[in-house]
Amino acid sequence: MIQLVTPARILGTSLLRRRNPLLTALPIRSLASLPAREEEPQQCSHSLLILGKPGGGKGTISEKILRDFPQFRHVSTGDELRQHVRNGTELGMEAKKYMDEGCLVPDNVMIKMVMGDAVEAVKVCQSLLLDGFPRTMEQAVALDKNLDVDLVIHLCIPNETIIKRISDRWIHPASGRIYSYSYKPPKVKGQDDETGEPLVQREDDKPESVLKRLQKFEDATAPLVKYYEDKGVLQKFKGTMSDVIYPEVKGWLDDQLAEDDASATV
Repeated sequence: MIQLVTPARILGTSLLRRRNPLLTALPIRSLASLPAREEEPQQCSHSLLILGKPGGGKGTISEKILRDFPQFRHVSTGDELRQHVRNGTELGMEAKKYMDEGCLVPDNVMIKMVMGDAVEAVKVCQSLLLDGFPRTMEQAVALDKNLDVDLVIHLCIPNETIIKRISDRWIHPASGRIYSYSYKPPKVKGQDDETGEPLVQREDDKPESVLKRLQKFEDATAPLVKYYEDKGVLQKFKGTMSDVIYPEVKGWLDDQLAEDDASATV
């Protein structure tokens, strides 16, 4: 325990010096002037990944997490990629070459973008909420060489629920406005609320297309799920509605972060 240097203690030291002149050569030093003992650094940030099928509510769950856990910074690799391309950065120009050729942007380029945000976040003890990357085990292994993903949420939503949700979606092509007849219908069926122009359904949103996309996603992410399960950092959440699933997600995150707070005080 650190003891404060009080006036009485300073006076006592002065009297002692009068009795022993040899002590007058010694400077009065408070404990505050002594170098503090270095302590072991505590982990103050996390890297959280949300896994789930397209249309499975990842965006909704992410928004709720960012609202309730402000220590997390949202890192959307899709948004990051588009911003780098727009700004003409070195990473953006490199990525654009592959995009113009219709090729996937290499993992090393994507990781550089993620690490750019990660470095800034770590400086201020801010945690990361990763959105859109990694999507395959190969990407996860490559990312682990640079960043430790220590919290993984796996949203397990039935295919039937997602097919119904996505195939119910219609858009206004000119503006990108999205409508859903089950929870956000247009005022007039088949027409955009603001322009009255016709709504269309994307080819990818048709039931047969959605099912094929879900099957491909499951094949690609199954090894990734196992990878994080084996690391002991993945938690599964099952359900059909985000509002029902999220309280469980929040409870789990509260517990994980509380464990860190407890260990930091030991």
